[in-house]
Amino acid sequence: MISICGVYCQEECTAYPDECMGCNQIEGKVSWAKFYGKIVCPIYKCVQKNEYETCLACVKLPCKIWYETRNPELSDEEFKKKLHGV
Repeated sequence: MISICGVYCQEECTAYPDECMGCNQIEGKVSWAKFYGKIVCPIYKCVQKNEYETCLACVKLPCKIWYETRNPELSDEEFKKKLHGV
């Protein structure tokens, strides 16, 4: 299963399946959104607003939202490596 942001839930998401059954199934209401003062993931909201299946359809990828919601535990180097897969 691929999430809205392009993450393969079973392989890449540490919250799956204990905290999250996938962004699509929980309509973007991921547990970490609260750390950004949100209820719904900003990436999920953007994809829905633009009527994409995933972020991978967007020409702006990686966009400002990706940088603003990046995992704060990742170093700049680790984050850049993850983006190369996009």
